[in-house]
Formats: sequence, structure tokens, C-alpha cells
Amino acid sequence: MSLSEKLKKYADKVKHKPRKYQLKAASIALDKERAVIVLQTGTGKTLVGLLWAKTLLGERKAQKILVLEPTRILVEQTAEYFRRIGNIDAKAIHGLVSKKIKESHWFSKVNVTTPEEMLFHEDRLDQFDAIIVDECHHSVGNDAFKKVLEKSTASWRLGLSAHIPSRHKKTIEGLIGKIHEWSISDPEISPYIPDWIGEIYEAPLDPETFEVYKDIEARWMLSERRERNLYALALRFLSRDGALALKESVSKETKLAELLSPLKERILKLPDLHKLEKLKLVLEQHDFEKMIIFVDRVIVAKRLFEELKEYHPVLIIGRRKGIKDAMLKQALKEARLKESRIVISTSAGEEGVDLPSADLLVIWSNVVSPLRFIQRHGRILRKTKPLKYVVYIVTPDTVDMNAFLDSVEYAKKAGVDVPVDKSLIEKLRKKSPRTFLLDILERPLPLDWIAEISGLTKSEAERAINMFLKDGRLLYVYTSLGRTILKHEQLSLVEEEYPDYFSPNNDVEANIRVLTSDGKRRNIGGRFNEVKERLRKMLEKYGIDSLSITIREIRNYIEYIYTLRYNFKIVDEHVLITVLKNAFTPETYRTYG
Repeated sequence: MSLSEKLKKYADKVKHKPRKYQLKAASIALDKERAVIVLQTGTGKTLVGLLWAKTLLGERKAQKILVLEPTRILVEQTAEYFRRIGNIDAKAIHGLVSKKIKESHWFSKVNVTTPEEMLFHEDRLDQFDAIIVDECHHSVGNDAFKKVLEKSTASWRLGLSAHIPSRHKKTIEGLIGKIHEWSISDPEISPYIPDWIGEIYEAPLDPETFEVYKDIEARWMLSERRERNLYALALRFLSRDGALALKESVSKETKLAELLSPLKERILKLPDLHKLEKLKLVLEQHDFEKMIIFVDRVIVAKRLFEELKEYHPVLIIGRRKGIKDAMLKQALKEARLKESRIVISTSAGEEGVDLPSADLLVIWSNVVSPLRFIQRHGRILRKTKPLKYVVYIVTPDTVDMNAFLDSVEYAKKAGVDVPVDKSLIEKLRKKSPRTFLLDILERPLPLDWIAEISGLTKSEAERAINMFLKDGRLLYVYTSLGRTILKHEQLSLVEEEYPDYFSPNNDVEANIRVLTSDGKRRNIGGRFNEVKERLRKMLEKYGIDSLSITIREIRNYIEYIYTLRYNFKIVDEHVLITVLKNAFTPETYRTYG
């Protein structure tokens, strides 16, 4: 019996039921021994890799499997997916894992790591007799993916990608195996494919630039409100646009330049554009007819124009000082020419300037404004084939990541679902620099106090807190302080400190609207003990994402109606009971309902 025939036995053991095309893709890869599977984002390539790995391990065709991912976040995500969905002994190895833990992780059946980390442990490459290369379109030029594949002795090879540029197909087939590609019009996969695909390219700051960033951040934390806004601007320039933008700012006679004068010498020595190499990687890894790059700072747009000369770029700065309408019209005319493959546009490109449509957008400068975010995407949101791409170049561990996450959230609220891998977005949220708020929340506090302690504006703090409420890391109850935010481990503490707000009245009736984790709204009614049991079962069966509790109380023959909302994920029974006790307490609903 062939491996592809034995595949079904292992497919039945995974927690996600594979689709027909996923089984077919895994079968091809198993029969060919060396293969590349090209399936569009959203169609479940990771499950194909998991099925392939589980079958090889189960049939003892491979003793140890290496999985390569381009980023640390994907390393952790994939290792967790293999363990949770496939019950496979998979361990993540990357730069933030301690040496001692790495030593134990190397003994696992599956190691998930970045190619750079694997090259650092090159002596271990011979241990692996099978290798999965996720995002294998990276395996060209001088990329670390290619170097690992050239050094690897693994006979079993599987490449996974959403798209491989035609100019790289021969190289990738030579390193991994024959390419098997599913058309987006294939009826088996077309229901799962969005109209366009969003991709995230992380561009971290180099160590010296990150030190300057942290220095500015420290000054921002200690500054008064007026200066704080200027420091926040500097953090945004540096992380979003690059040191070139900040160099321009500190070279002028402004309040910002005055504030940063102690750092000026260090700033002027920093590399200009930390996102440039990732932009060039985007160009290398995508086929496109017309690309638009959105940049906020003119000085950065001009530098990119010089860097990308070979693509016959067109620079559109818009109606700014020194830019005449005739010049703008000429630039727009050139932008529509077939040979002008790249259009570099400042924010003016969103403000009524009629840019051409494109099949590839690159967002260099991430913005929080939902209007600007959606306006930019208007160049690509039309339903057309072939598939179109939007690439977000994001600086991790900085405010640039915050801006990207906020813009995605606001776009969703405006009805634009950004088709970026949702589990990746969740991972990025958990690694957002705003997580420092969790560290300062040493006791239950209202939002205003959190903002004051953290140095954030109230709106900035609220955005961060809402992120943690949504994923269940924080919750809130109503106390004498108002809406009081706390961690799960502080549940007992908040009840001890504010006992008057956790003494439920079992004589009142309540109607409760429940948003369950399957996206459905359910309604129940009754007194405290009745709804407690029903909600307990609902939490266990569906999960609960929010509660709206309406209390009806009759006093002196008059009916009073109070509504309290708990808009956060109810992660366990302890949280549920605390919320219900809080809502059914007269001191709570009469004050805040």
C-alpha cells in the first residue's frame, strides 16, 4: 500500500477534517517524495504539511522533521498548530528560546524554526530526514531558506507557498521538487479564496536603531503631555518611515528637534531605511503589472524613487508646496503607462488624485486612520482576476505594529474584512508593545488611572485595553471607581476590596443577550441562580464573547429597568460568576445600569 493510500488513516486522527483538495495535495507530496504545493492563502496549506509530516512519522519513513518558517511568530504558531491539531511532538526554536530549553527541544520529532536559526545550528541539519519549507518562495538568491536547502541532506522535501513568481520556479524546483499549483478558479478551492490577499512582512529595527527608539520611548514616558505628543511623533517617524524621516525632522529648527538634540548625533548615524530590504524582497517574490507604494514622508518617497530606478518608477507627491498641477498631471499620465511598473505615492495619492489601479499594493507607512486605510485599498478592492495582493511592511515591537493592528480593527468595523491570516493577527496582538500595560496593572484600576500611569492618552490606553478585553486577557466589573479593569488573577481581590458590588439580589429578573463564540446571539431570562446555571452550560458548549444584562426591579410599585454590558471574552466559569454577581447587585445596576 502506497503512502498516499495510508494517508487517510492519519487524516482521521487530526482535529480538523481535511478538505478534498488538501488530501489530494498531501497525497501528491507523499507519492513524489519531493514536491512543492501552491495553494492560495486561506485554503489551509499548513494542514497539508501537518498531514504529510504525520504520515511520514507514523510510517517511519522519517524519524525527524524540520519545518522552516520566515518569522519567529510563525515558528511559534506552526509548532502550536502541529501539537494542538495533529498531536505531533513539535517544538519551536528561535532566538528568544533559552539555550537550555533549545537543547531539550532538539530531541523532539518535529522542530520548527527560522532558516537563520537553523544556519546557526548547522551541525544539526543532518539529523533531519524530512523538511517542510513554508513560504518557500523565499528560497532564492542569497536568502537563508536557500542556504539551508543547499546544505540539507533530507531526501523528503515539501515546499508550501501561495504564489511562486515564474522567474523563480526553476530554482525552487531544483531545491525542493516539482511544483503542483491549484488554480484560483478550481471549484474545490474557489469558495475559500478572498478577492485579494493581505501579507505581512516584518522589518525589525537594527540593534542600534532600536536602542535609540527605546531611549526616545523612555523620554516619552517621563515627559509632560505637550512634549509627550512630540516624542510620540518621533517614535512614529522612526518606526514607520525610517531614520531618514527622523533625520530630516531633527535637522530643522523645530520644537521636536530641540527635544531630540541630546540624541541628534546618534540619530544622524542610523541606517536610513530599515524597511528597504523587505521592500526589495516583496519585489523579488511577486509577479505584478502595476505596484503602488504608499509612503507618508516625501523625503522617503524620493529616496525610494532613486532606489527603484530599474522599474521605471513614477513619483506622485501631489498638490504640495512647489508642486504645480501641470507636473502632477504629467506624473499621473506617466503612471498609467505600461512600462511604469511602480508608482510611489505620498498620502496625496489618497486625496482625490486619480491613481491607476494596481495588482500589488505595498503599505510602507502604516496609518491608524480608518478612512485613509480604506482609501488606499480602494485601488485594489475591486473583484477582478487574477488575485491581487496587499503587502504591509511592519516594524515589530514598536508603535508601527500598533498602528497596523488598529487600522485592521477599524477597517473591520467599517465593513472591510482584511484577508490576513487571522491566527497571525492574534499572535501579533499578543506581541504588541502595548503588552506593557499588563505589567503595570498590578491591581484593579479604571481606564483614566491606567492612562495616567502608563503615559498614554486615554484613547491610546482604551485601544490597548480593548485589544486585551477582546482576546480575554483582561476583564472589567463595575465598582465605586466606575468601570474597573483587572486581570483574571485579581478576581478574588476585587471582590474583597468592593464587597458592596458583589452581593447579588436573587429577587430580580434579568434578560440576558449572549454573543457566543460561534458568532450567534442567544437570549435567556431568569433570576440569578437560574441564569447562572444556563450560562454555565452555554459557556462550556459554545464559549461566550460578551453579555448584555438587563435587570428589571420593582420598587414601590414602580418598575425600573437597568442595562449593563460586559463586552469582553468570558474565559472561564470564575469570570462568568464574578460578572453575574456584579450585574445582579443593586449597588451596581442602580448606579451604572
